[in-house]
Amino acid sequence: MAYNSEYHTEKQLKEIQNWNIKEAHNLIDRLRDIWEYKNYFIESWGLDHIHKERPVLMLELHTGGWSGNEDIIEALQKHKLFWMMWWWKTERGGHYYFEIDFSAIGFKPVEQFLKEQKTYKQYIYKFKNKYDWIKISQNKRLIRAVGKV
Repeated sequence: MAYNSEYHTEKQLKEIQNWNIKEAHNLIDRLRDIWEYKNYFIESWGLDHIHKERPVLMLELHTGGWSGNEDIIEALQKHKLFWMMWWWKTERGGHYYFEIDFSAIGFKPVEQFLKEQKTYKQYIYKFKNKYDWIKISQNKRLIRAVGKV
């Protein structure tokens, strides 16, 4: 397909296809930035639909019939790990649903992380740059160590 300035470049689409799955939280941010029709990019938090234990990001992507958004979906489909791990369902008309379980890439609820690491909130907040954070709500976050702690 020939791209004009309104569409995503081949480079942007390749970037999505080749995104490091361990950085999926950043991929979601990237998708949000480039998605046309922001009200068709819907994020909400819930519990996984099978075990009802882990917090998951319920992501709805509705293309709105715009071929640029459809190109993004195609790039996501080519990202085999992303699609296999988190695609939940597709509905006719360009409606795609994902259930993103960040525990699959090392994130844990803060309380669980603290218990496993035998540390305190004060320590991790003092050294925030040593951790990746995902905000679920005002008082709930997921965390993982960035490198060696």
